[in-house]
Amino acid sequence: MRAAPGDTIAAIATALGPGGIAVVRITGAGAVGTADRIFKGTRRLADVPSHSVHHGHIVDSTGREVDDILATVMLAPKTYTTEDVVEFGCHGGAMPAKRVLEVCLEAGARIARRGEFTERALLGGRIDLVQAEAVADIVAAKTRRGLELALGQLEGALSHRLRQLREELLAFRAEIESLIDFSDDDIEGSTVSAIIELGRTCSRSVDLLLSDCAVGAVVRDGVSVAIVGRPNVGKSSLLNAFLRRERAIVTALPGTTRDAIEETVDVDGVPVCLIDTAGWRSTADPAEAEGVARAKAAAAGADLVLLVLDITSGVTEEDRAIAGELDHRRTVVVLNKCDLVPRVSLNRGLETTLVFGSAGSGEATDVSGSQRKSGVESVAVSALTAEGIGELQRAISMAILEGAGTSAAPVVTNVRHVDALKRVALGVGRGIALLEEDQPPELAAMEVSEATAALGEITGETTPEDVLRHIFERFCVGK
Repeated sequence: MRAAPGDTIAAIATALGPGGIAVVRITGAGAVGTADRIFKGTRRLADVPSHSVHHGHIVDSTGREVDDILATVMLAPKTYTTEDVVEFGCHGGAMPAKRVLEVCLEAGARIARRGEFTERALLGGRIDLVQAEAVADIVAAKTRRGLELALGQLEGALSHRLRQLREELLAFRAEIESLIDFSDDDIEGSTVSAIIELGRTCSRSVDLLLSDCAVGAVVRDGVSVAIVGRPNVGKSSLLNAFLRRERAIVTALPGTTRDAIEETVDVDGVPVCLIDTAGWRSTADPAEAEGVARAKAAAAGADLVLLVLDITSGVTEEDRAIAGELDHRRTVVVLNKCDLVPRVSLNRGLETTLVFGSAGSGEATDVSGSQRKSGVESVAVSALTAEGIGELQRAISMAILEGAGTSAAPVVTNVRHVDALKRVALGVGRGIALLEEDQPPELAAMEVSEATAALGEITGETTPEDVLRHIFERFCVGK
């Protein structure tokens, strides 16, 4: 993937469309020369100091003025790509940027591939692969929490921890290899025990990194939450209450919702895709029947399900039938229309127990707070007044982040990283087991060597070419 010497690339680095400014970026050994061929100002860009900004005009090959711009010159190696970089700040909007880019290409640059600027930063040693992937995560961040995690990785927190783990693995392997030149009679049991303990230190380090990977993936990629229930219990009203706007049509007529409606909200820093579904019931209407089938499919595929009950009518056989098709371990019961029921008579634990058919009963409680019965969370809300929506959001947050670690270690958010770390853990575990079984040390050393290679896939030291290509294809062209 390494660019050819002297290869100069250009791309629009800002989103197309109306805006205050747009930026066209050029990098490579010929960046300044290319820019000088199309830039007209008081000084040649080849003569200006690094990291300076200059006003001028972009002109095409006929001498026609294309745009009035500011040129920023940044000379290697202290640039994003470690090569010379020139950025043209032109007027916002798609056409000015496109025209400036066209003139750059006419002057000798070629269009950049997706992620090629960041790829050059990686190849130039400015960042490692973890940091390169963090750049894409920053651009794609959907919540503030996701942005903060990505920024932490870009700043090198995870890379630093991975380098420490690599040193631990190399030390472990070196100690194992020191046993190879000795016969079994020459090796003391205490020596092997010390090496095994070194391996266990590596294992604990990997486990610490993996402990928060579930929450990291959730924050990065988000979760889906299906809103289900029988007709007219307030599913669409609940969606509107979450969004604080009238997104779904709400009427007193059962069966209004026919197709699933999806909207994403920020719940405690996690992107949550809410799916409003059709009411579950038997129907002869083909369109409504299809809506019910899609509702069941949405519930089956969702990370979490909100089972909405109308507490003014109590638990019905329809409610129990729906609950019977749900996994209670990933279900939150929403007792809607609490504004129509006296607080002292609201028995959330009992309602939850009844709908899932479990033995026992709950105690009457106030509307505030949520309650866990038979492994199912129950929350009382009013979709009409938005009462209890904040508590429902907290219940959703607890459900999707349940079991998340509280360590101070950097959070692993990338599925590729998780897979590699699991292979690291497997290799280290096998190496320890072989030593404990008094097997030839060469076998243990091979396992730890494979674990070290798996770790290198994360940082880019041993990452296959096709994996690198796939990673950078996720980027936009200007990055």
